[in-house]
Amino acid sequence: MPLLFVDPKRRAVGCSHSGWRGTVAQIGRVTVETMTREFGSDPADLIAAIGPSICKECYEVGEEVAGQFRELWRTGRFYGMPIGEILTEQGGGKYRLDLWKANEAVLRAAGVLPQHIAVTDICTCHNPEYLFSHRASGGKRGNFGAFIMLKE
Repeated sequence: MPLLFVDPKRRAVGCSHSGWRGTVAQIGRVTVETMTREFGSDPADLIAAIGPSICKECYEVGEEVAGQFRELWRTGRFYGMPIGEILTEQGGGKYRLDLWKANEAVLRAAGVLPQHIAVTDICTCHNPEYLFSHRASGGKRGNFGAFIMLKE
């Protein structure tokens, strides 16, 4: 999923990709820290958008992925969001993962204010006629792009 950032005070933008691996690696936090270091951004000034991706209803993961999220939540500080809000057991070693909520929690923990975070409700798997979805296409290769810019 694309993570888009704008700092209206420093007139800076940032963009990163956060699939499940990027989310476990807290790429949203890394992007906030990079903007702070490179542009002097204050995380509280940033406005962030969590773009389209697969939704929790469609995103089934196995124990390996679920275990990494449980460990992240055990060791991290995610403003009281319990792991059950992002990871739901389905039985048989399968889970539903909510990357939207997980990335929102990562951004909040990085200092982005909740009122400055816009979270999409557009699932790529439910909308393959508009957006590429690896799952909806049966694993075929495709592309998905996101862009951000500042106007003069």
